Formats: sequence, structure tokens, C-alpha cells
Amino acid sequence: MQLTEELARFITDLRAGDIPSEARALAVRAILDTAGVMLAGSREDCARIAADVVRARESRPVATVVGAGFRTTPESAAFVNGVAGHALDYDDVNSGMTGHPSVPLVPAVLAVGEETGASGREIISAFIAGFEVETRLGRAIGRSHYERGWHATATMGVLGSAAVSARLYGLSVEQTQMALGIAVSLASGSRQNFGTMTKPLHPGHASQNGIVAAQLAARGFTADATAIEAPLGFFALFSSGLDSAPEAVLAGLGSEFEMLDTGISVKNYPCCFGTHRAIQAILDLRAEDRVSAGLVEQVNVLMPRGAASPLIHSRPTTGLEGKFSMEYCVAAALLDGRVGLSTFEDSAVQRPAAQELLRKVGLQEADVDSAPADGFTEVRLRLRGGEEILRRVDEPRGGPGEPLTLQELTAKFRDCSEPGLGAEAAERALRLLLDLERLDTIAELTSAIGRPVAVPAAG
Repeated sequence: MQLTEELARFITDLRAGDIPSEARALAVRAILDTAGVMLAGSREDCARIAADVVRARESRPVATVVGAGFRTTPESAAFVNGVAGHALDYDDVNSGMTGHPSVPLVPAVLAVGEETGASGREIISAFIAGFEVETRLGRAIGRSHYERGWHATATMGVLGSAAVSARLYGLSVEQTQMALGIAVSLASGSRQNFGTMTKPLHPGHASQNGIVAAQLAARGFTADATAIEAPLGFFALFSSGLDSAPEAVLAGLGSEFEMLDTGISVKNYPCCFGTHRAIQAILDLRAEDRVSAGLVEQVNVLMPRGAASPLIHSRPTTGLEGKFSMEYCVAAALLDGRVGLSTFEDSAVQRPAAQELLRKVGLQEADVDSAPADGFTEVRLRLRGGEEILRRVDEPRGGPGEPLTLQELTAKFRDCSEPGLGAEAAERALRLLLDLERLDTIAELTSAIGRPVAVPAAG
């Protein structure tokens, strides 16, 4: 099986006309959503620090840093934009790869697309090629990859970014094969860093490294031509070998699309997707006037085995830790009746009321297995007086089976972009993103989302 070669051939040979219109439409929505959360995330400390590092370098200014007001090299722009896109943990999810598919890809398509003068149609096709590579690899590598502590957004994302970049740079099949091989050696990302600034570093690093891999390959840099499937290659390194299925990567490649099969989950809340079903259950009960924080004596959250693995902070003290805490997310939903960007400010997590209430929340695993993005969540509340309420959520709103409406998606974009860009500039960027298929070049789009955003004053 020549897996690396076949993937390279798919990346180079995929034509826009081969891609179902539904997949292209979903790609536009994914790019729009990720651009919005990048704009919001560009105001966060981790993104501003990353921008400062890049700004200080001598660079070739050809690619836009979103929300920062300057241009730099494609790989450096992708690095900062990838950090910004994941800074709030508000970016989309794919259950097959157990990770975030768009955030390593969109920075690469924007950066290399701007450098090469690509059209909107071309970057959509590149995005879909990268999406297929990373999600197929993520699904085929098995759950042991994630369980061993690898962050699939980064380890798969670098190969997706390499695919995107190779296509936009116009690399040959052989060069693309080399780019994928180089990217295998650049894959990294530890889940132990969840709840810190290093988690959003992962997709920025992956996006940057994928571009570098393609740039090296374009200049004749070599790698093993079988680096994905070889005995010491990607699958052997990153999985236990007991649950991986490398042959599944190629099944239906080019005729069946993961974007339509496993789909995209767009986030309603800026926190780990593993909390979303529980948040939705609580907010629905709040909207029905059935519960309030003052009435709750105990909350028990039941999830399948493995689904809670990203939720490593049961007693969070910072906003970043709160994003990976079922206890805090449930407490915040009960206290505030909403979960938004302000929910994950340090001061919100540190509220005495939140700290007291989150200690009433317990998290349990059911006797059934599930990947972190899949499964179900049952929330059982015991109220004062002894009443118990049970609410189960199988498919959260925003998931493939319950997609956000276009109105909801554009409302999220405005919520993310207007505080930094202002309403008029945000509306211009939104119009360009919605019209992406018809843009002759993406220069106007990158200009629209590249203007400096307003950053909240410290303290």
C-alpha cells in the first residue's frame, strides 16, 4: 500500500468540479466561522504575545496577520493566526479526528493563498483537500492516539496544512509526497498543556510547520516517500498499533468526503466541546424555568468512558482552565443562564459563587466507550426539597445533525469580530467571506480581517 503517494496524488489531482456542492458550502461556513474566532482570539494575550514574537523578526511581508495590522512571511502569519484561532477554544470540531479540523488549515490557506494570489475558489478546494487528509488520518489512527496524550488537532493538523500548502504552491505529486513526509517529522502536541496558552500554540505551530514542509519540498528537500505508512512512520509512532487502520485512509478517497460523512460541529460556547451537551441541558432547563443556581443541591453529569478525557481541570482557578472543566461550565450555566466569552475571564472563574457551586458538580463515566466529541451526556440535578430532574443531550446544537442556521453562524461571527473591528468593518469582512467562491483573489478579504483590532485595556 503506497498510502503517502496516494494521498499526494489526491491532493494534487482533486478538481473543484469533483467536490460536491454541499461540501464546498460547508467549507465556506467553516472558513467564515474560523475567521470570526481568529478575530476574537487575536485580542487574547497568547495571540498578542505570538504576534509580538513574529513582529520582531526580519520578514518578507506577504501574508496578513489577522487583527494585528501587519504582514509577514506566510509561515509566521499562519503561526500567529493559528494561535489566535484556538485561543478561545471556540473553533469547530470533527468527531472522526477527535480534534479541531479548521484551525490548522484556515491560517495556511489564507497565508499561502495571499502569497500566491489564489482565488476564493482555489482556497476552498485546498481547504477541502487538507480537511480530507487530516480527518481521514485522524479517524484511521484510532482512539489510542488521543488516549496516549497526543493532541490530534496538532498532529493531524500539520499534515493537513502541508496538503493545503502543497496544493496552493502547485507542487508535483512527488514534491507533495516529500512535503507530507517532512510534516510527519514535525508533528507534535501534548494534551497535558490543555488549559494553558500552549494549547492554542499547537495549531499555530502545526499550520506554520505544514507551510515550511511544503516550502522545503518545493526546493528539493527530501523525506521518506512512505513516511505515513512505513514501519517507523506516522501510524507506528502515533498509535498503539492495536486500533489503527491505515488502509481506511484511502477508502473512498476523492469520491466520498469526510466533510459530508463525519461532518463539522460549530461551537455554540467558547470551551471544550466535551462540555457542550451538559451546558445545553442546563441552559434549556433554565429557559424552561425549571432550575436555578439557588435551588441546586447536587449535579451529576454522566458521559461515556473516554468522552471526558479532555476535561482535566475539576477545580479551575483561571479562565483557560475553566474551558476544560465540566464542573465550572455547569456552574456558570446555572449561575448566569448563558455561556459566552466573558464566562472564561479569570474573574468569572474565581467568583466565590462559582467556586462554591462547581463543588456540587460530579462527573461520572457510563459503562460504554466513546470518543471525546461523540456520545451523549446526561445531567441529573437534585434540588432542595428532594426533586430530581434528568436531561439527556445526544446531539448538541451546532453538530452535524443540528447545524447552526446561517443567521446563527453570522451572529456568532459578528459577536466575535465587532468588538475588535467595529460593526462596519466586521460587516464588510462577513460579506467577503460569504462571497468567497466568487472572489478572484483573497487580497481584499485578508485586508479586511487584517486591520488592527481594539484590545481591552489591561487590568
